[in-house]
Amino acid sequence: VYKDSRDPTPEHFRIWSTTLHGHGFTHLRTGALAPRQAAQAERAGLRCVQELALLDAEAPFSVGDQRQRTRRLRQHELDAIAAIDLAAFGATWALDAEMLADIRRATPAHRARVVDLDDRIVGFLVSGRAARTGYVQRLAVDPDVHRQGIATSLLSDSLRWMRRHRVTRAFVNTHIENTAALELYRRHGFVELPERLRVYEGALAT
Repeated sequence: VYKDSRDPTPEHFRIWSTTLHGHGFTHLRTGALAPRQAAQAERAGLRCVQELALLDAEAPFSVGDQRQRTRRLRQHELDAIAAIDLAAFGATWALDAEMLADIRRATPAHRARVVDLDDRIVGFLVSGRAARTGYVQRLAVDPDVHRQGIATSLLSDSLRWMRRHRVTRAFVNTHIENTAALELYRRHGFVELPERLRVYEGALAT
């Protein structure tokens, strides 16, 4: 984990590549990088594989309708939501159960909620907050049950939670071509920011 407050340099990327290769990995993929960090990744020879729109909303949040009831995600259900994540995002971009558990630990406080239909989980959302800033970290719905208000209900629940804890600004990112997600966030008052985030990838040196 990189904990330096400065932007990583190409040398940092080379060191990480060498370390990962030593542990048997063949490729490196970054998280979503802001423009200055992305420039360093490009200098290190990594290629952009995904571009993300960054959106924010300011309090008071537009919570919208909540057609579906949500409930707390239980620890033993991480595999179930990982299966939904895979169905929603495909093998290239899906997060497994361990990664989803890491997201829950990424902020000082988090809220993980699911929606059930016919006694099975069909959607989930993990949100986080740090001080007065909120984050919509991961939202996925089973493609078989789209357009039933599940994503809207999960997002509304998340924004109500942030409002209760006096969050003043919330952020979310999504793929620039994910029209449905962009429309969902805009309906809830999120506005796309000028800067884009980028994910980079590269083969590790042998």
